[in-house]
Amino acid sequence: MRGPRPGSAHRGLTLVESIVASAILAVAITAVFSAVASGRAHAEVAADELAATVAAEDLLARVLGSDFDRIDDWDGHEEAAGELVDANGMRLAPAMQRVGRRVRIERSEQTVFDSVGISGRSIVVEIFDREDRTTGSISRWIPDLEQDS
Repeated sequence: MRGPRPGSAHRGLTLVESIVASAILAVAITAVFSAVASGRAHAEVAADELAATVAAEDLLARVLGSDFDRIDDWDGHEEAAGELVDANGMRLAPAMQRVGRRVRIERSEQTVFDSVGISGRSIVVEIFDREDRTTGSISRWIPDLEQDS
């Protein structure tokens, strides 16, 4: 006579146990791939922000490095997204081409020691996206070379 021996347990997985295990595995794999996709998206945003900052700093350095008497000529300078160039006219890296940049120069006065006013200029480099939305800016204030006594 064949058949299970008395007192012996059945070994193996049932269909229900296999389905539950497969569902748990599917949830775990989905969570891992979701985390990887989210991390990649955050890395791309960070890379874009870094590239935009470098592009703005590059243009600000060009403005500050120009002849002081010609700094006002930079007011209104604009480079559209995809058309950014360096001081030698060479295109900047492709990562930086996703943004545009513009220069705005305003005369202003800074007060030091609570009473001494120094006239100068605020140089602002704005970064904007392809829809012309300003996404960031950097600025520097520089004093005029000659002050009225």
